[in-house]
Amino acid sequence: MKTRAIINFHFTRTNVHEVTQLETLLNPLYDFNRVLADSGYLSVNNCQVIVSKGGTPFIRPKKTTTGRGTYQKKIMYGNPFTDMVERYRQDPKRWMQTYHQRSNIEAVFSSLKRRLGGFVTSIKRRNQQVEIALKIIVYNLMILVRKIVEEQYF
Repeated sequence: MKTRAIINFHFTRTNVHEVTQLETLLNPLYDFNRVLADSGYLSVNNCQVIVSKGGTPFIRPKKTTTGRGTYQKKIMYGNPFTDMVERYRQDPKRWMQTYHQRSNIEAVFSSLKRRLGGFVTSIKRRNQQVEIALKIIVYNLMILVRKIVEEQYF
């Protein structure tokens, strides 16, 4: 994450779980090596999607995650979910060092909320979505201007 710009976002209904949305978020992306996500995105399918796009999943396993049983689906070239859980088990300290880079993502959300407000004033759902999208665009423009100024004067 070099610029800390928000490169993709997606709106869902309130009853849609985030685990079903990772593929949609990754769909337009093509060049990444790691995907850092919280346990809300933990699934066999999400790990497969990440690996199929050339990435390595770092989705924090839950305390009850075993990497066995129903997760042992037969996949032609191994099981990305089981492989991820195994990497976590073999060297949890090193795995967590990589995973903790996710704090950069949380820093982006925090920065956006501090600079542009962490609430929406619109009442209608469609207007709320437009308001949030505009905040993201403005945030990205602020990041771009800052980068240009830093390159030009520093």
